[in-house]
Amino acid sequence: MAARNLGRLVATACTGLFVVACGSDSDDDPGGPAALDPACASLIDTCRIDQKTCVRSASGPACMACEKAEYVAEDGLCHPLSGEVFTHDFPSLSTPAGGEILDTCRSWTLGNPTELWVNAVELEQNEASHHSNWMFAPQDRFAGPDGLWRCKDRGYDQLTAALAGGVLYAQSTQATHEVQKFPDGVAVRIPPYSTVISAAHTLNTGQQTVEGNSRLAIYTVPADQVRVKLAPFHLTYEELDIPPLSKARFSGTCELEAHYANAGHSGFNAKIYWILPHTHALGSRFFAELTGGTNERSLIDISGFNSEARGRTYDPPIDTAGATGMRFGCEFDNPREENVVWGFGDQEMCELLGFAESPIAFESRINTIEADGNEGTVQRFTGPCSTIAFPWAQDKPGGS
Repeated sequence: MAARNLGRLVATACTGLFVVACGSDSDDDPGGPAALDPACASLIDTCRIDQKTCVRSASGPACMACEKAEYVAEDGLCHPLSGEVFTHDFPSLSTPAGGEILDTCRSWTLGNPTELWVNAVELEQNEASHHSNWMFAPQDRFAGPDGLWRCKDRGYDQLTAALAGGVLYAQSTQATHEVQKFPDGVAVRIPPYSTVISAAHTLNTGQQTVEGNSRLAIYTVPADQVRVKLAPFHLTYEELDIPPLSKARFSGTCELEAHYANAGHSGFNAKIYWILPHTHALGSRFFAELTGGTNERSLIDISGFNSEARGRTYDPPIDTAGATGMRFGCEFDNPREENVVWGFGDQEMCELLGFAESPIAFESRINTIEADGNEGTVQRFTGPCSTIAFPWAQDKPGGS
């Protein structure tokens, strides 16, 4: 998501080059997670925004991150991730003080002779990763040795990868540990003989060199347990220009009904299972909502920026039937004496990645900035939204 385009193994027991451990089932923990402390009732929704649970501390209820290989569920408790686990440690990156790495890709050739159904992804990183998008593509599409390589040397870009394969996961800004967990039976399909690829984006604002790496784990489920195949969607406000010493909101509405009609469906026909918002440090609010028709409702509305994992699971999913599109936007608080625009480093972005049960995948972009008046001290900007949509097969295991 940090770039301008939405990017498009059978394991032997628990051994092999890629498999570090087998997933744990809930049966391994017959007692299950403890009940949520009653003192957490008023705090748990706040904790879950950052993928945390709530525990009682000496000073009262407090948010606490789940352990590795766990996720916070709808009940607000940490549960073990389950499924067969494939993990990979990527090579170390060294980012000097005040430095930024942008044109470096890394790949993990899965060597999978059959399809993989991914129900969860877990990222751990200590490399000062500002943001990372993880795609998959046929292993011969960006052919070459695994490890680190220059993206342009193999013609890699996210849109090409997404069209050739698909989207696996996107990291919340600066999150060091994050889980993308779908409800049971819901998965992203990785075709046989695929490679996972990410363009690295590290940003070191400290005074010392940071050297570290990323570890990715994918939790797969058997094909006969899959009931929903997910398609990606992406919304982005691409042309930001935040005035100095100001508060500003950039938002727009993307009409989607016609794109579903073109694919032979009546109405905006999707069920949303996952949304990941994305801004940088000046972001003070992110929101997205369904618009039009008879189904106008909020999807996500969060305040502030804190470098935490902020992807959100919807279980049950949000049905878009009755709506005609989506509205999204970001508010920024710019304390600097110069304009802040779309970009890397200390510049800004406003976008989201989502996964839905949908007959199409789509990318919607706002490319212009139009003044839209003020709301109190907040300057408002908007622009028309354009959408690129392409069919996404919804057949289950064995399909494309």
